Amino acid sequence: MIEFKLPDVGEGIAEGEIVKWLVAEGAAVEEHEPVVEVMTDKATVEVPAPASGTLTKQLAAEGDLVPVGQVIFHLDEGSGSAPAPAPVPAHVPEPAPLQEPAPGPELAPVVPSPPAREGSAGTTIEFRLPDIGEGIAEGEIVRWLVEAGAAVEEYQAVVEVMTDKATVEVTAPASGTITELRVSAGDIVPVGKVLFHLAPSAAASGESAAAIAAAPAAATVAGAAGASGGVSTGVSTGAGATIGAGNGRSTKVLAVPSARRVARELGIDLALVTGTGRNGTIRRADVETFATSRAAVSAVAPPVAPPVAPAIAPAVAPAVAPAGPPAAAPSGEGETRTPFRGIRRKIAEAMVRSVTTAMHFTVVEEVDVTQLVALRAKAKALGAESGIKVTYMPFIMKAVCMGLEKFPMLNGHLDEQAGEIVNPHSVNLGIATDTLSGLIVPVLQGVQSKRLMQLAADLQDLATRTRDGKISHEELRGSTFTITNAGNIGGTLATPIINFPDIAILGVYRIVKRPGVVETPEGDRIEVRQYMNLSCSVDHRLADGADAARFLAHLRTLLEDPGLLAL
Repeated sequence: MIEFKLPDVGEGIAEGEIVKWLVAEGAAVEEHEPVVEVMTDKATVEVPAPASGTLTKQLAAEGDLVPVGQVIFHLDEGSGSAPAPAPVPAHVPEPAPLQEPAPGPELAPVVPSPPAREGSAGTTIEFRLPDIGEGIAEGEIVRWLVEAGAAVEEYQAVVEVMTDKATVEVTAPASGTITELRVSAGDIVPVGKVLFHLAPSAAASGESAAAIAAAPAAATVAGAAGASGGVSTGVSTGAGATIGAGNGRSTKVLAVPSARRVARELGIDLALVTGTGRNGTIRRADVETFATSRAAVSAVAPPVAPPVAPAIAPAVAPAVAPAGPPAAAPSGEGETRTPFRGIRRKIAEAMVRSVTTAMHFTVVEEVDVTQLVALRAKAKALGAESGIKVTYMPFIMKAVCMGLEKFPMLNGHLDEQAGEIVNPHSVNLGIATDTLSGLIVPVLQGVQSKRLMQLAADLQDLATRTRDGKISHEELRGSTFTITNAGNIGGTLATPIINFPDIAILGVYRIVKRPGVVETPEGDRIEVRQYMNLSCSVDHRLADGADAARFLAHLRTLLEDPGLLAL
């Protein structure tokens, strides 16, 4: 019989709430079948069965708060063996937003369950690739952070693994020595495959083999776009890639969910609070007591102030941390060879999926933006008074919103599973953003209800956090239309690839001065005018060429006479 204990389902989490039992007592379950939903302040996770058998007893009721390590159910494998601890990886879906989500990036846990085995040198942990996310069956080994024979500390980053949803740093489940690396950088490995062997240190060896094997390895989910979050394109390449990085060991602050929620509401740094619970766990009462003390005056931060980066490198990497291209390895004379893996391969896979699935066609329109250039100059000066950088993009975004209200067939996506074209009533714009790792596509929600200056402020914030690697996973999802702007780089025209599964994408290019014919009451005359090209790629399965042409013609009308954007 297995006594299943609540595993460590996230960094600094001391307890979880039993949300829902998915299997009744006496029911048969298969290995990896979800048994119970557990909620912490960071995520709601489905905990799967460690083996096939019968769930003989539930030891916690729905709504109970149970500490990490407490037995929550018994599972009879039918072997008649004595009870032994056997925690397993918690299946981690995309973090579900709670009542008061913390600002900044979300960290999704990876809780592996490497089985221990006995050898001549004592207990050895066979660390297997854990279930990193919902629907993930395999991962790519990006790079090893330690070598065979290296000594590691508990929670030290060992290997970087990339999936379609995220890049994670998998950490050591205990202190010891890495005795063998079982896979190589660039390998695609299925969930459950052994990645490395770890010989625990003398201190760790004092624990039972099963306890060592069950030691969780927290992994930092460094961000996601790619297949899960939408992938956009630039002028001639792709946009949106799964990327990330981390900084090794992380420092835990043990606290119950209610304490974390109150700390967030009051702006209190939990690292400054003394916990009175088991093992120093911070309880809600500890936070409330701290808030009333004199020390709280210096601990409470202004609610609107952005977090300040510490002078010392943080222990945990921010979500979507910019990562440069893989190092090129010279091979032979007169050429450089770079491994085709990691971020670049994920971009390629997303682009191939889009091009081979959506039936692309592109419509191009030339726009006389002379009046827009003059209006933007005035808006730029006005925005500078409030610290807002006003570019041409807010005007284009507003025009796109008005165009999609008139031509809603271009706003949405195809639900392939249901066989339905989905046209939402709101406009969520994916904005292709140039970063060190390539084009990332954060999404600005509810653009249709925002004024121009608000769009400028929101766009500035979104772009800055994306380039700084502070964008959250949820902000990379849910686009209904995408804009890719190469105007500040160069290029007068291209055919962007659709941010699948969106219906359409708009390409924006640089403004050029050239002579133009202007109609006046006295007749036509030649003037120096300013022109911009727009190109719109559309999935021909979901919209017709006439729809795209009318949409672009409407954008031209709005941008050539930008006063119409205020109507």
